[in-house]
Amino acid sequence: MRKRGKVKNVLTIFIIVLFSCTAVIGNSRTGVIENVMAKNAADVDILTIKSRVFTGEEIIKAWLDTDTLDENCLTVLAQRGTAAVTTTYDTGKQKITVNWNQGAFNGAIVRINGREEKTREEWTARWLKTFENLGISVDDSYEKKWQGENNDEEHDIYYIEENGIHLCPNGYSLGDLGQCWGQSIDITIEKDGYFVSFNNVSEVIAREEKKGRKLISKEKAIRACLDNYFWDQNAEDEVGVLVEEASCDMEYLMIDKGSENDESVCDIGYYVQIPMSDTDGGNQYVIEGFVDGEYPYCYATAMTANVNQTDQSE
Repeated sequence: MRKRGKVKNVLTIFIIVLFSCTAVIGNSRTGVIENVMAKNAADVDILTIKSRVFTGEEIIKAWLDTDTLDENCLTVLAQRGTAAVTTTYDTGKQKITVNWNQGAFNGAIVRINGREEKTREEWTARWLKTFENLGISVDDSYEKKWQGENNDEEHDIYYIEENGIHLCPNGYSLGDLGQCWGQSIDITIEKDGYFVSFNNVSEVIAREEKKGRKLISKEKAIRACLDNYFWDQNAEDEVGVLVEEASCDMEYLMIDKGSENDESVCDIGYYVQIPMSDTDGGNQYVIEGFVDGEYPYCYATAMTANVNQTDQSE
Protein backbone atom coordinates (compact mmCIF):
# COMPACT_ATOMS: atom_id res chain seq x y z
CA MET A 1 0.00 0.00 0.00
CA ARG A 2 1.37 3.35 -0.92
CA LYS A 3 0.87 6.02 1.71
CA ARG A 4 1.55 9.45 0.39
CA GLY A 5 0.77 13.08 0.63
CA LYS A 6 0.46 16.29 -1.34
CA VAL A 7 2.47 19.32 -0.35
CA LYS A 8 2.57 22.81 -1.80
CA ASN A 9 3.48 26.30 -0.73
CA VAL A 10 0.38 27.87 -2.32
CA LEU A 11 -2.99 27.64 -0.63
CA THR A 12 -5.09 27.50 -3.79
CA ILE A 13 -4.22 23.93 -4.58
CA PHE A 14 -5.36 20.51 -3.67
CA ILE A 15 -3.90 18.30 -0.95
CA ILE A 16 -3.68 14.57 -0.78
CA VAL A 17 -4.14 13.41 2.81
CA LEU A 18 -0.90 12.18 4.33
CA PHE A 19 -0.49 8.85 6.07
CA SER A 20 1.94 8.79 8.94
CA CYS A 21 4.54 6.59 7.27
CA THR A 22 4.77 8.61 4.04
CA ALA A 23 8.03 10.34 3.26
CA VAL A 24 7.18 13.59 1.49
CA ILE A 25 9.36 16.63 1.02
CA GLY A 26 7.66 19.94 1.85
CA ASN A 27 5.10 21.40 4.24
CA SER A 28 1.43 20.45 4.73
CA ARG A 29 -1.33 22.66 6.07
CA THR A 30 -4.09 20.09 5.94
CA GLY A 31 -6.87 21.87 7.81
CA VAL A 32 -6.70 25.04 5.72
CA ILE A 33 -6.02 23.50 2.33
CA GLU A 34 -8.76 20.83 2.46
CA ASN A 35 -11.42 23.55 2.68
CA VAL A 36 -9.93 25.28 -0.36
CA MET A 37 -9.70 21.93 -2.15
CA ALA A 38 -13.40 21.16 -1.68
CA LYS A 39 -14.35 24.59 -3.03
CA ASN A 40 -12.07 24.55 -6.08
CA ALA A 41 -12.70 20.91 -7.03
CA ALA A 42 -16.26 21.86 -7.98
CA ASP A 43 -14.80 23.76 -10.95
CA VAL A 44 -12.25 21.16 -12.12
CA ASP A 45 -12.51 20.20 -15.79
CA ILE A 46 -13.06 16.69 -17.10
CA LEU A 47 -9.94 15.71 -19.05
CA THR A 48 -9.16 13.53 -22.02
CA ILE A 49 -5.57 12.37 -21.74
CA LYS A 50 -3.33 10.58 -24.20
CA SER A 51 -0.36 8.40 -23.35
CA ARG A 52 2.83 10.08 -24.52
CA VAL A 53 5.37 8.36 -26.73
CA PHE A 54 8.97 9.36 -25.98
CA THR A 55 11.99 8.56 -28.10
CA GLY A 56 15.21 7.51 -26.42
CA GLU A 57 16.96 10.53 -27.92
CA GLU A 58 14.31 12.83 -26.45
CA ILE A 59 14.82 11.49 -22.93
CA ILE A 60 18.62 11.58 -23.25
CA LYS A 61 18.57 15.18 -24.49
CA ALA A 62 16.29 16.15 -21.61
CA TRP A 63 18.64 14.54 -19.07
CA LEU A 64 21.73 16.18 -20.57
CA ASP A 65 19.84 19.48 -21.03
CA THR A 66 21.01 19.80 -24.61
CA ASP A 67 19.50 20.11 -28.09
CA THR A 68 22.13 18.00 -29.83
CA LEU A 69 23.81 14.63 -29.30
CA ASP A 70 27.15 13.30 -30.51
CA GLU A 71 26.22 10.71 -33.12
CA ASN A 72 29.43 8.80 -32.34
CA CYS A 73 28.10 8.10 -28.82
CA LEU A 74 24.58 7.13 -29.93
CA THR A 75 23.25 3.66 -30.74
CA VAL A 76 19.59 2.91 -31.57
CA LEU A 77 18.40 -0.69 -31.79
CA ALA A 78 14.84 -1.65 -32.70
CA GLN A 79 13.79 -5.13 -31.63
CA ARG A 80 12.50 -6.98 -34.66
CA GLY A 81 8.80 -7.77 -34.60
CA THR A 82 8.06 -5.56 -31.58
CA ALA A 83 7.46 -1.91 -30.75
CA ALA A 84 10.43 -1.90 -28.39
CA VAL A 85 13.45 0.29 -29.04
CA THR A 86 16.72 0.47 -27.08
CA THR A 87 18.70 3.70 -27.29
CA THR A 88 22.18 3.95 -25.77
CA TYR A 89 24.34 7.04 -25.32
CA ASP A 90 27.85 6.33 -24.05
CA THR A 91 30.28 9.22 -23.52
CA GLY A 92 32.87 7.11 -21.73
CA LYS A 93 32.18 8.90 -18.45
CA GLN A 94 28.45 8.26 -18.40
CA LYS A 95 26.28 5.64 -20.09
CA ILE A 96 22.55 6.23 -20.60
CA THR A 97 20.30 3.42 -21.80
CA VAL A 98 16.62 3.93 -22.62
CA ASN A 99 14.34 0.97 -23.27
CA TRP A 100 11.02 2.12 -24.68
CA ASN A 101 8.03 -0.16 -25.20
CA GLN A 102 4.97 1.15 -27.03
CA GLY A 103 1.63 -0.59 -26.78
CA ALA A 104 -1.43 -0.62 -24.53
CA PHE A 105 0.94 0.38 -21.75
CA ASN A 106 3.52 2.95 -22.85
CA GLY A 107 6.58 3.04 -20.67
CA ALA A 108 10.29 3.73 -20.64
CA ILE A 109 13.03 2.20 -18.52
CA VAL A 110 16.08 4.43 -18.16
CA ARG A 111 19.38 3.28 -16.68
CA ILE A 112 22.15 5.81 -16.07
CA ASN A 113 25.62 4.66 -15.05
CA GLY A 114 28.15 7.23 -13.93
CA ARG A 115 26.17 9.39 -11.53
CA GLU A 116 27.64 12.88 -11.18
CA GLU A 117 25.22 14.14 -8.51
CA LYS A 118 26.50 13.55 -4.98
CA THR A 119 23.66 14.91 -2.83
CA ARG A 120 19.89 14.55 -2.74
CA GLU A 121 19.49 18.23 -3.56
CA GLU A 122 21.64 17.81 -6.67
CA TRP A 123 19.89 14.77 -8.09
CA THR A 124 16.42 16.11 -7.21
CA ALA A 125 17.16 19.33 -9.09
CA ARG A 126 18.59 17.35 -12.03
CA TRP A 127 15.50 15.18 -12.38
CA LEU A 128 13.06 18.07 -11.97
CA LYS A 129 14.91 19.87 -14.77
CA THR A 130 14.68 16.69 -16.88
CA PHE A 131 10.90 16.52 -16.36
CA GLU A 132 10.63 20.21 -17.25
CA ASN A 133 12.59 19.64 -20.46
CA LEU A 134 10.22 16.79 -21.35
CA GLY A 135 7.16 18.91 -20.62
CA ILE A 136 6.00 16.59 -17.82
CA SER A 137 4.03 18.26 -15.05
CA VAL A 138 4.99 16.56 -11.78
CA ASP A 139 4.20 17.36 -8.18
CA ASP A 140 7.06 19.32 -6.65
CA SER A 141 7.02 16.85 -3.77
CA TYR A 142 7.95 13.20 -3.93
CA GLU A 143 7.95 10.05 -1.85
CA LYS A 144 11.22 8.68 -0.60
CA LYS A 145 10.81 4.96 0.01
CA TRP A 146 13.07 2.09 0.92
CA GLN A 147 12.17 -1.11 -0.91
CA GLY A 148 13.74 -4.35 -1.96
CA GLU A 149 14.29 -7.62 -0.13
CA ASN A 150 16.40 -5.98 2.56
CA ASN A 151 14.84 -2.50 2.39
CA ASP A 152 18.09 -1.28 0.88
CA GLU A 153 16.77 0.17 -2.39
CA GLU A 154 16.11 3.90 -2.23
CA HIS A 155 13.26 5.08 -4.46
CA ASP A 156 12.02 8.59 -5.23
CA ILE A 157 8.44 8.45 -6.52
CA TYR A 158 7.08 11.40 -8.50
CA TYR A 159 3.42 11.86 -9.39
CA ILE A 160 2.00 13.37 -12.58
CA GLU A 161 -0.40 16.22 -11.90
CA GLU A 162 -2.93 18.47 -13.58
CA ASN A 163 -4.57 21.47 -11.89
CA GLY A 164 -2.62 20.57 -8.76
CA ILE A 165 -4.25 17.12 -8.59
CA HIS A 166 -2.46 13.81 -9.13
CA LEU A 167 -3.42 11.70 -12.12
CA CYS A 168 -4.18 8.39 -10.46
CA PRO A 169 -0.89 6.47 -10.06
CA ASN A 170 -2.69 3.14 -9.44
CA GLY A 171 -3.95 0.84 -12.15
CA TYR A 172 -7.39 -0.75 -12.08
CA SER A 173 -9.89 -2.42 -14.39
CA LEU A 174 -13.03 -0.81 -15.83
CA GLY A 175 -14.47 -4.17 -16.80
CA ASP A 176 -15.43 -4.35 -20.47
CA LEU A 177 -13.81 -0.96 -21.07
CA GLY A 178 -10.40 -2.42 -20.29
CA GLN A 179 -7.45 -1.63 -18.07
CA CYS A 180 -6.60 1.80 -16.67
CA TRP A 181 -2.86 2.24 -16.21
CA GLY A 182 -1.48 4.18 -13.28
CA GLN A 183 0.92 7.06 -13.90
CA SER A 184 4.10 7.89 -12.01
CA ILE A 185 7.87 8.11 -12.34
CA ASP A 186 9.92 5.84 -10.06
CA ILE A 187 13.62 6.67 -9.62
CA THR A 188 15.80 4.07 -7.92
CA ILE A 189 18.94 5.67 -6.50
CA GLU A 190 21.81 3.28 -7.17
CA LYS A 191 25.42 3.45 -6.02
CA ASP A 192 26.70 4.73 -9.34
CA GLY A 193 23.56 5.83 -11.12
CA TYR A 194 19.81 5.61 -11.49
CA PHE A 195 17.20 3.08 -12.60
CA VAL A 196 14.08 4.96 -13.68
CA SER A 197 10.59 3.84 -14.73
CA PHE A 198 8.40 6.23 -16.72
CA ASN A 199 4.99 4.65 -16.19
CA ASN A 200 2.44 5.58 -18.86
CA VAL A 201 3.03 9.35 -18.62
CA SER A 202 0.19 11.21 -20.36
CA GLU A 203 -0.69 14.65 -21.71
CA VAL A 204 -4.03 16.47 -21.78
CA ILE A 205 -5.52 16.67 -25.28
CA ALA A 206 -9.05 17.90 -24.49
CA ARG A 207 -11.04 19.49 -21.66
CA GLU A 208 -14.71 19.65 -20.77
CA GLU A 209 -15.32 22.69 -18.58
CA LYS A 210 -17.26 22.05 -15.37
CA LYS A 211 -18.52 24.62 -12.86
CA GLY A 212 -20.26 24.41 -9.51
CA ARG A 213 -20.29 20.66 -9.05
CA LYS A 214 -21.21 19.24 -5.65
CA LEU A 215 -18.79 16.60 -4.41
CA ILE A 216 -19.77 13.73 -2.15
CA SER A 217 -18.23 13.58 1.31
CA LYS A 218 -15.25 11.39 2.08
CA GLU A 219 -17.49 9.35 4.40
CA LYS A 220 -19.80 8.54 1.47
CA ALA A 221 -16.82 7.64 -0.71
CA ILE A 222 -15.54 5.21 1.93
CA ARG A 223 -19.02 3.70 2.27
CA ALA A 224 -19.30 3.27 -1.51
CA CYS A 225 -15.97 1.44 -1.52
CA LEU A 226 -17.11 -0.95 1.21
CA ASP A 227 -20.49 -1.56 -0.44
CA ASN A 228 -18.76 -2.42 -3.70
CA TYR A 229 -16.34 -4.84 -2.05
CA PHE A 230 -18.71 -6.56 0.38
CA TRP A 231 -22.07 -8.03 -0.50
CA ASP A 232 -23.34 -8.08 3.06
CA GLN A 233 -22.59 -6.47 6.41
CA ASN A 234 -21.72 -9.77 8.08
CA ALA A 235 -18.76 -10.34 5.79
CA GLU A 236 -17.58 -6.80 6.43
CA ASP A 237 -17.77 -7.33 10.21
CA GLU A 238 -16.00 -10.68 10.09
CA VAL A 239 -12.83 -9.39 8.41
CA GLY A 240 -12.38 -6.50 10.84
CA VAL A 241 -12.44 -3.42 8.62
CA LEU A 242 -10.73 -0.46 10.32
CA VAL A 243 -12.93 2.29 8.91
CA GLU A 244 -11.65 4.84 11.42
CA GLU A 245 -8.17 4.46 9.87
CA ALA A 246 -9.35 4.82 6.27
CA SER A 247 -7.68 7.23 3.84
CA CYS A 248 -9.61 9.10 1.14
CA ASP A 249 -7.43 11.05 -1.31
CA MET A 250 -8.66 13.27 -4.13
CA GLU A 251 -7.26 12.32 -7.54
CA TYR A 252 -8.06 12.40 -11.22
CA LEU A 253 -9.54 8.95 -11.90
CA MET A 254 -9.84 7.32 -15.30
CA ILE A 255 -13.60 6.80 -15.77
CA ASP A 256 -13.83 5.89 -19.46
CA LYS A 257 -11.74 5.03 -22.47
CA GLY A 258 -11.17 7.63 -25.16
CA SER A 259 -11.69 7.28 -28.90
CA GLU A 260 -8.22 5.70 -29.26
CA ASN A 261 -6.61 2.86 -27.31
CA ASP A 262 -4.06 5.17 -25.71
CA GLU A 263 -6.65 7.75 -24.61
CA SER A 264 -8.61 7.94 -21.35
CA VAL A 265 -11.28 10.22 -19.90
CA CYS A 266 -10.45 11.44 -16.38
CA ASP A 267 -12.61 13.12 -13.77
CA ILE A 268 -12.25 14.09 -10.15
CA GLY A 269 -12.71 11.26 -7.68
CA TYR A 270 -11.43 9.60 -4.54
CA TYR A 271 -8.79 6.94 -4.05
CA VAL A 272 -9.87 5.08 -0.91
CA GLN A 273 -7.71 2.83 1.27
CA ILE A 274 -9.27 0.96 4.20
CA PRO A 275 -6.97 -1.10 6.44
CA MET A 276 -8.08 -4.42 7.88
CA SER A 277 -7.21 -5.90 11.24
CA ASP A 278 -5.99 -9.17 9.68
CA THR A 279 -2.27 -9.46 9.06
CA ASP A 280 -0.07 -12.05 7.42
CA GLY A 281 3.53 -12.14 8.56
CA GLY A 282 3.38 -8.49 9.50
CA ASN A 283 1.80 -7.39 6.22
CA GLN A 284 -1.54 -5.67 6.70
CA TYR A 285 -4.32 -6.19 4.17
CA VAL A 286 -6.01 -3.14 2.71
CA ILE A 287 -9.15 -2.62 0.64
CA GLU A 288 -8.59 -0.01 -2.05
CA GLY A 289 -11.30 1.58 -4.14
CA PHE A 290 -11.78 4.21 -6.84
CA VAL A 291 -14.92 6.28 -6.23
CA ASP A 292 -16.61 8.93 -8.35
CA GLY A 293 -16.31 12.47 -7.01
CA GLU A 294 -19.96 13.48 -7.47
CA TYR A 295 -21.83 10.22 -6.88
CA PRO A 296 -21.32 7.35 -4.39
CA TYR A 297 -20.33 5.02 -7.22
CA CYS A 298 -17.22 2.87 -6.98
CA TYR A 299 -15.54 2.04 -10.28
CA ALA A 300 -13.35 -0.74 -8.91
CA THR A 301 -12.13 -2.30 -5.67
CA ALA A 302 -9.35 -4.72 -4.80
CA MET A 303 -7.61 -6.32 -1.83
CA THR A 304 -3.93 -5.51 -1.52
CA ALA A 305 -1.20 -6.21 1.02
CA ASN A 306 0.82 -3.48 2.66
CA VAL A 307 4.15 -5.23 2.24
CA ASN A 308 6.67 -4.29 4.90
CA GLN A 309 8.89 -1.46 3.79
CA THR A 310 10.50 1.51 5.46
CA ASP A 311 9.64 5.08 4.47
CA GLN A 312 11.79 7.93 5.75
CA SER A 313 11.05 11.63 6.00
CA GLU A 314 13.46 14.47 5.53
